[in-house]
Amino acid sequence: MIRRVIPKGTSMDHLTQTDIDLMMSHINSYSRKKLNNQSPHQLFSTIFSEDILTKLNIKSIPANEINLTPELLIKR
Repeated sequence: MIRRVIPKGTSMDHLTQTDIDLMMSHINSYSRKKLNNQSPHQLFSTIFSEDILTKLNIKSIPANEINLTPELLIKR
């Protein structure tokens, strides 16, 4: 899923930790059939704790706001 946001051949040299946190928040908020239509974020927070995700700067993104395109990382 990372390649949806960062296409093959695109340099990752310019990415900051904030960019990576944002990208991972969007990827991990995307529901998966294999997880009974839960997102990895939901499943992890149920099994472990939301506190761990907060410490990792991973936030839950509402389904209608998930962006898995290169535009996610465009600085505005």
